[in-house]
Amino acid sequence: MLFFRSTALSSLHRRGPALSGLLMLACLALTLALFPAPASAADLVQAAPGSTIRVSIPALNVRSGPGLDNAVIGLARAGAQLEVVAVQDGSSWLQVCCVAGQQGWVLGSPEYVSVVGTAEQPAAEPAATEQPAAAGGEPVVTSSQTVNLRGGPSTAFDRVGTLSGGRQLRVIGKNQDGSWWQVDTGNGGQAWVAASVVRTAGAVNEVAVAENIPQPPVRAAAAAGPAPAPSAPGFFGYGIQIDPYGDRGSAISAIRDMGLSWVKFQLPWKDFEGQQGQRNWPDDVIGDLNGNGLSILASIVKAPVWARPGNTDLSVEGPPADPATYASFVGEFASRYCGRVQAIEVWNEQNLHYEWGNEPLDAARYMRLLSAAYRAIKAACPSMIVVSGAPTPTGAKPPAAIPDFTYLEQMYQNGLRNYADAIGVHPSGYGNPPDVRVQDAQAGAYGRPSHFDHASFYFRNVMEQYRNIMVKYGDGNKRLWPTEFGWASTSSPVPGYEYAAYNSEQDQAAYIVRAYQMMRNWGWVGPAFLWNLNYNLSHPGSELAQFGIQGRAAQGAIRDARNNGTLP
Repeated sequence: MLFFRSTALSSLHRRGPALSGLLMLACLALTLALFPAPASAADLVQAAPGSTIRVSIPALNVRSGPGLDNAVIGLARAGAQLEVVAVQDGSSWLQVCCVAGQQGWVLGSPEYVSVVGTAEQPAAEPAATEQPAAAGGEPVVTSSQTVNLRGGPSTAFDRVGTLSGGRQLRVIGKNQDGSWWQVDTGNGGQAWVAASVVRTAGAVNEVAVAENIPQPPVRAAAAAGPAPAPSAPGFFGYGIQIDPYGDRGSAISAIRDMGLSWVKFQLPWKDFEGQQGQRNWPDDVIGDLNGNGLSILASIVKAPVWARPGNTDLSVEGPPADPATYASFVGEFASRYCGRVQAIEVWNEQNLHYEWGNEPLDAARYMRLLSAAYRAIKAACPSMIVVSGAPTPTGAKPPAAIPDFTYLEQMYQNGLRNYADAIGVHPSGYGNPPDVRVQDAQAGAYGRPSHFDHASFYFRNVMEQYRNIMVKYGDGNKRLWPTEFGWASTSSPVPGYEYAAYNSEQDQAAYIVRAYQMMRNWGWVGPAFLWNLNYNLSHPGSELAQFGIQGRAAQGAIRDARNNGTLP
């Protein structure tokens, strides 16, 4: 949307009717771009499912359905390229993918879009064999137009065929949220079709979730040329977490040497309000980081003893009994450092028993903490970015942990969409390269001595699955902030971190650079914080030190990648 301050309008009007007339024409032009009139059938672009269109006006509305009476769900900016999913027969509307992570409908007028790529036909593309009419309530799908069939439940999968208008296919499964149907294409073949582009008949309510649903592939970025256009508003940034109480001057010099612009540090609440109402503040830390031009993410954690509940285990860290006590602290922090600290992460790995006081793990309780903190932070400093606490990636189950994918869904089911500007994630790579997925291990194409048999052990799986969950709950217009990612490397790992021995220093360096590349190219990742810079110097011999990179190969690799354009 275009906004003018009233003083600016008054100033323009005082310059005379000619300038006012120009302003009116400019506003009219923008209005026509944002709210285009329907095109006649003769004026349609010749786009077929699978083809690509490019937006040729400043901003084009993307709607929830084919018609101006449907809600606007996003804007496609000039130059954006969208894949055509379906064409509505007899109208000017095209269903496209994807804006803010979701499909929508745009007006297919040549005034607004142009075709830049035709539908590619895969070699020996199987045609969908028409199935017999549904008998006895057998579930089927049909369509009035030609729609794509894909290898999995997402437009990220390759097309494997088409379903022609008027034909029908038998439904044999669905994905978890029922947004895609698995269909029998005949001759023993199977494919997937988006539920939004077909009609159903028969007993579709009895269709079970399919087994072994594939994970969406991520297209590798081209070796040359610009990165893909972002699919979510916001920005990417190169960041790293530091120990702010080590040699801070050396850490800042290393950050600047590597060309990073964001820094994260953890602020233990218990160290700054040991007695209720008696607060001190990290003015020295904020002053040094902000004074050197760094953008700051503060992760505020660890309730003081006076704020903890009666059933807590004081031998481990945990949350407060009353969310208002935490909200009061973070609200004053936001007020004090508004404009100098750019973002706050509310808690850390709250799905893990020893970050939650060995109390019952409870996403609903965490959301009460987040909602109180969000309101307090925004009241004190509206520009402050609030990042939800990142769960830890783990396949462990209660009482030790709740798996992070499950926990994130529980956060959404308790209102996450309303109380965060960005979604925190901790995609640790363990001993696995960033491009590898658990599916490779399951197929026997990849293995490690340990930490390779669950999706949470893979950087790529964690990032992709979190994004899928965000889109599932209608939160695709936000970005994932990896508030910790990284690889440990040591020949003498701390017990429980044996995977650190699988990664040489050179592996660690290469994985980190590649992960930064992947996150920047995905287009739905915000500032990404490597864990960590300098704990190898401030806490030598600890598990924290295994991840530290200061003075190691990774520091030089990041610096070189930033200088030679590998990490633009």
